[in-house]
Amino acid sequence: MSSDPSPDADVTVAEVMTAAIARRLATKQTVFQGFASPLPTVALRMASERDDVTHLSASGAVNGRPQAAPVSTESAHLLEGATAHFTSPEAFDLAARGGVDVMFVGGAQVDRLGRLNNTVAGSWDEPKVKFGGGGGSGSLLSLVDEAWAWRTEHRARSLPADVDFTTAQGNLTYLVTPLCEFARRDGELRVVSLHPGISRETVRERTGWEVTFDDPGRTVPPDESELALMEHVDPDRVRRSGFADLEPLER
Repeated sequence: MSSDPSPDADVTVAEVMTAAIARRLATKQTVFQGFASPLPTVALRMASERDDVTHLSASGAVNGRPQAAPVSTESAHLLEGATAHFTSPEAFDLAARGGVDVMFVGGAQVDRLGRLNNTVAGSWDEPKVKFGGGGGSGSLLSLVDEAWAWRTEHRARSLPADVDFTTAQGNLTYLVTPLCEFARRDGELRVVSLHPGISRETVRERTGWEVTFDDPGRTVPPDESELALMEHVDPDRVRRSGFADLEPLER
């Protein structure tokens, strides 16, 4: 694991994003999580312990209770303390039966319509970059009630008006970035909350489409009880991995 980019800070945007996700999860029942997503892992652990949310990890664990959150969701440590194990076909079957409330997805690109690109940057015939592929997202996004995405950066080339290639689409209703929270309304992702210290102009400059601000409020930083639970499930602060720069927030 890389070193904590802001070791002396109690609250950075990573904590703000994690708390925002955990709060939204409080009303959900069954949540499936894909690979390589340490920040949602921590939010899901918080929701599982506090709000009785069922956490299905791509590792095959149901409500795993590792002593510390691993950086990768492929880690066998996620199976520690699990109440049950499941297979990938069982996860697809559950989604097809309407049994998954939320699925967490990642995207090298996410566009204004909530389409994901995990395939290529540039054209299919002459790609600039080849990504790892979408796994099961192409099938699952249309089956789950909601898909939620997150990014550890916010810039126009990763949030374009239209993705270079559509790997998956369907039911993406929420996106959180280091600048703000988006929700899909009337078919497009709109800003519904700005993180502390972030201006509308900054979001406009760093987003690849003409952003609609849907009466946004301010994302509330985690309170003491949320921070305590966050530290309990993630003492190594893997939630901060993947961020190029983390500035402490004013409390």
